[in-house]
Parts: sequence; structure tokens; C-alpha cells
Amino acid sequence: KATVVNFSEKALDVKAKTLNIKVGKTSKIKVFAMPSDNITFESSNKKIATVSTKGVVKGLKKGKVTITVKANGKTAKVKVVVK
Repeated sequence: KATVVNFSEKALDVKAKTLNIKVGKTSKIKVFAMPSDNITFESSNKKIATVSTKGVVKGLKKGKVTITVKANGKTAKVKVVVK
């Protein structure tokens, strides 16, 4: 038997607050958002790492960046270290 849970609050959470990736490699930011229809991703430095509209981060050169995830009026940050 299924249980129905009413959830009236808007939510945003990311699974990992830190990602370590190598130059030339990619990693996906896992996001939980309710509702999940309008999630955006933004890199603090596109010369070090880029992020797609689906949350796939690509390391371009060594360094540190912050990926800002926004949804439902909430913001989460993911620190990315490119090695």
C-alpha cells in the first residue's frame, strides 16, 4: 500500500557539496529539487570548469571553482576542485 505525503515547501539539495575531477573529465552534480522543472547551474570561472544545463561539470584546467545551483528560489553551492 502506498503512502501519500503532502509536501508544500519548495526544496533544493545537492548530494555532494564538493567534487574532485581531473582536467578533461566530467562529473554530474546530483540535485534533488521539488518541484524539479527549473534548475539552473552556473560556474564561477568558466576557464577552469564549465557546467551544462543538466549539471555536468567539465574540468578545463587546474584550479577551484564554485558551481551555483538554483531552483525554486533556493540556492546551493558545490565546490569543484580540478586536478
